[in-house]
Amino acid sequence: MTLASMMRGTHRVDHYETFECQVVRVRGPVRTLRAGKSCASWIYADAYLPEQYSAKAVISPNPDGTYTVEAPINWNRKSLAAFLASGDLEWDVREAE
Repeated sequence: MTLASMMRGTHRVDHYETFECQVVRVRGPVRTLRAGKSCASWIYADAYLPEQYSAKAVISPNPDGTYTVEAPINWNRKSLAAFLASGDLEWDVREAE
């Protein structure tokens, strides 16, 4: 999740936080950023944030109280395997009540 950016000299530095949270929806397609030999892939997920992170969030919450965050593929490959294999663009992953 992106937190407030700060100025370091003449450069703006973005801050990111990594944490576990309860996901409500996952949305494709997979996005990829290539920088030299490095490559990062992610999808967007709507999630309920823990209170300590929602207070720091730069983005506004969605109407249902969730926040849209980036879910890195490499850290969540097993959890996202079925969604990625399906080719679908959106899944609602709330547990049935």
